[in-house]
Amino acid sequence: MTLHDYTPGPPVPDLPVLPIGALVVGTENLLQQAADLPQPRAITIYDEQILSLQFDPCPPSLRAITRWALRFGGVLLSEPHQCHEGTFTFCHTEFGYYGVAVTAWSLIPAPEDPGSGDEDQIPHADYPHLPGRLHDCPACQARCHCTPGDAQCVYDGPHNGLAAS
Repeated sequence: MTLHDYTPGPPVPDLPVLPIGALVVGTENLLQQAADLPQPRAITIYDEQILSLQFDPCPPSLRAITRWALRFGGVLLSEPHQCHEGTFTFCHTEFGYYGVAVTAWSLIPAPEDPGSGDEDQIPHADYPHLPGRLHDCPACQARCHCTPGDAQCVYDGPHNGLAAS
């Protein structure tokens, strides 16, 4: 006995490539569907059926991109990025919208490490743990240790906005 795929009717043809004007109209439809979400600062439309949504280079953009990913079925990724301008977190998601590949992204400056290089830096508790996650650890409670897409740290002050919510 052999198994075969069965597709009723004739095979479905590939969709034709949309002209740039149709992509602009599709972009307008996408933005209307996402009117209650934070809006990008720049939009780039490519005739290769690609749409790029660039968000502001600031920590709240991580939450904005997360909301777009949740709405349109994308997966949020955040990766370290180093270039001549400094250290950043590259946050992005990709999803399809009626056959068009959409990328929402931002390069968020990495938070400054106020304690790096100081001889009198507060030591972590002598117990294996992730920085920022252990209650009663002086170093974890001394400053924000939130990282992109991770849980909020135990710091009892203003957080850097990079933790997942």
